[in-house]
Amino acid sequence: MANRYSISAQQHRIKLATNLFRAAQYQASSPQWYGNSKIQSDFRPQHAMLSMHIWFIHRRLLAYDTPEDKESGKHGYNLMLQEELFDIFWNDTRSRIRSSGVHELTVTKHLKDAQQATFLQCTQYDHAFQEFGDDRVKRFEVICDAVWRHVLGGIDGDDAAAGTGNEGDDEEKGEAVLSHSDARVDDDVLIRKIGAYVEYQMENVVYKLPDDYFDEGRIGWGNIPDLSALGHAKASNAGGNVDGDDVGNVDGAIKTSDDSDQESPEVTTNALRGMTFFKNNWVQVLTDAGEPYYWNEETNMVSWQKPM
Repeated sequence: MANRYSISAQQHRIKLATNLFRAAQYQASSPQWYGNSKIQSDFRPQHAMLSMHIWFIHRRLLAYDTPEDKESGKHGYNLMLQEELFDIFWNDTRSRIRSSGVHELTVTKHLKDAQQATFLQCTQYDHAFQEFGDDRVKRFEVICDAVWRHVLGGIDGDDAAAGTGNEGDDEEKGEAVLSHSDARVDDDVLIRKIGAYVEYQMENVVYKLPDDYFDEGRIGWGNIPDLSALGHAKASNAGGNVDGDDVGNVDGAIKTSDDSDQESPEVTTNALRGMTFFKNNWVQVLTDAGEPYYWNEETNMVSWQKPM
């Protein structure tokens, strides 16, 4: 018990939580998600995608709740690891808010708004799997509603959790940055593809990922849904909705997009606010002050100089 609270044990938890967070951040920040006829590359959609991937890890950590897990200390250890994970997540959120250019006095308010949005999103995913575990159609319906509300911006006025305040001119810029610029509320194909991705990752991360991989912070996410043809699909389906057989179509969710479909460097940088990729495993990330620095994923080296 004493060892769990030792300095070395805490250092190990922080390292593992950082690896898990980076795995979620890497997947959620892929440029394959963002662009025309895809997810908008603004703060809120990107934050919602990161929240989604953090939720997968959160559910994996909570899966160890058997009497044997509690007796062995695994359950308690995972709760402590989860706390470290969310501490890292909120620090990263604060950095991204600062990098967006909001007034420093409003950073805490916007952080609370982003946290509320994350909690609402995760609670809706929890509701889908806990209340409708045996009802495939209803479960998928609730998941897609969460995608529509939080990822694509289809949030009713009373439900908006961030960037909707009207408390003065000092917050005007922050509201523009931290809200959806163009809510995608009418693309049924996009909603279903992301919803199927949630179903797939729930099974993949929570139940199938080997413990040896997860305990090192390595997550095999699989392929990202092919969103490249959604503009054509939307046009071809203008006369009707997607067939009901598409509900829970995991195979369709994990089809890979061609590399040639990735966005231009300018769009990619905008989509990956706080996480821009360079050659030789270098990534631009943010300090707590929202300033960029460079981290090598392979060697774990950091540098203030932009890699060549």
